[in-house]
Amino acid sequence: MPAADLIITNARVTTLDPARPMAGAVAIQGERIVAVGDTAAILEHREPATRVIDASGASVVPGFNEAHMHLFTGAAELDHLSLAGVHGLEALARAVTAYAAVRPRDPVLMAQAADYALLGPGQPITRHHLDQIVPDRPFAMVASDHHTMWANTAALMATGLLHGRQLGPGNEIVMGPDGLALGELREMEAFDPIVRAAGGHRARLGLQTGGEPDPAPTPAERAADLEVMRRGLAHAARHGITSIQNMDGNLYTLELLDDIRAAGDLTARCRIPFHFKNTMDLAMLEKASAMAARYQDDWLSSGTVKLFMDGVIDSRTAVMI
Repeated sequence: MPAADLIITNARVTTLDPARPMAGAVAIQGERIVAVGDTAAILEHREPATRVIDASGASVVPGFNEAHMHLFTGAAELDHLSLAGVHGLEALARAVTAYAAVRPRDPVLMAQAADYALLGPGQPITRHHLDQIVPDRPFAMVASDHHTMWANTAALMATGLLHGRQLGPGNEIVMGPDGLALGELREMEAFDPIVRAAGGHRARLGLQTGGEPDPAPTPAERAADLEVMRRGLAHAARHGITSIQNMDGNLYTLELLDDIRAAGDLTARCRIPFHFKNTMDLAMLEKASAMAARYQDDWLSSGTVKLFMDGVIDSRTAVMI
């Protein structure tokens, strides 16, 4: 009978086994569950060094699997203002004003998780709304899906976007009848200048995927990137996430996670696909094969390919058929 490193007793364990859907205890050895059953049977796996936790009748569940995450980008944005649950211009003004007061040196005030219907159904957000809140500093807020950004006039002027510019297919700077940008920027090419102005260009390693950082990171930049990745892993762990399909699809992401694993600090199993973009030719899939061959264990693996087809319904960048 295998010895257990950890035993959890007096628990409600959902087994997903139709013949025995519930159990009262579980035994774990290393990275594997070795037994599930009643407390008496499971305690037979105990040895002097075994840690025993009494769950006091609580449910015991596996860690959550996050099926689509941008670990690096999300971690880098944790310092930004979160607008989750914020609705209405007055509520937005309160949140942004308070955030601006404690971030006086930010080149661009950045907010995340803005609702497309923040002002109400069918009410488009424009730079004029944002100018009422922040008239004298660049400010931008990003939709929760990262397909749209809304910027005030100061941000558009600082980045040369106020008069629009030519962009690739699927990207758009929404223009007004006066020939000036309205403040809505659709897809990454449209709002990347503001991200760069805010100092977040390295965070785009998580979304502008497929290629590697160019130029290659300096030792100081790599150290900073490692800290960002560690912060993302810690945030995921606090929310019970122990398995991640991480869409930061390049080799550099895998190498950072491998460094963290070597230090004994990797807290989630991570699968990273190669990101095949519409600007690449088929020869780039050789890189996908190389990533799959290099990383193929329980904790770090590749072996899949991410294809980005189009945008989303809300920003009208989705291709409708």
